[in-house]
Amino acid sequence: EARTMVNSERDLTVSEVADDSEFGIWLEELTRDYPAAHGIALEEHHLALTDDIGEWIGGIRFGLRGGVAQVLEIGVAPDERGRGHALRLLEGFEVAARARDAHLIEFWTHQLALEPILEANGWHRVISRPGYVAGHTWHLFEKPLGPAPIES
Repeated sequence: EARTMVNSERDLTVSEVADDSEFGIWLEELTRDYPAAHGIALEEHHLALTDDIGEWIGGIRFGLRGGVAQVLEIGVAPDERGRGHALRLLEGFEVAARARDAHLIEFWTHQLALEPILEANGWHRVISRPGYVAGHTWHLFEKPLGPAPIES
């Protein structure tokens, strides 16, 4: 639902826009070029897990901002689940984040059963938020990759 705001110069409307619109490109360029955004503009990346014939098995969409890489989405095809592919994707995410000089990687999950596997691979739970997304308890996991850059 659009909301109209009135000020002394003109009427302004806030409304939802499709992801694939020219607006998304315009906004990305606008925010990337903000003087205050130097080093903190969001970069979005995708990683695909494929088999030997190029079929997609799963993937990760992640954002990188100011040396922190965060998984935004992770998915594995239903018939491929339970084979360790999500962990494989997280390992690839770590490699990709290191290649982009990230000092910290993180992601949210509601699947706390994964914690022992994650801890064995250097991840640790930072916080748990009851009643968070869709009313579930979600957990933030992170893994330091190196020292954070010092502000200048």
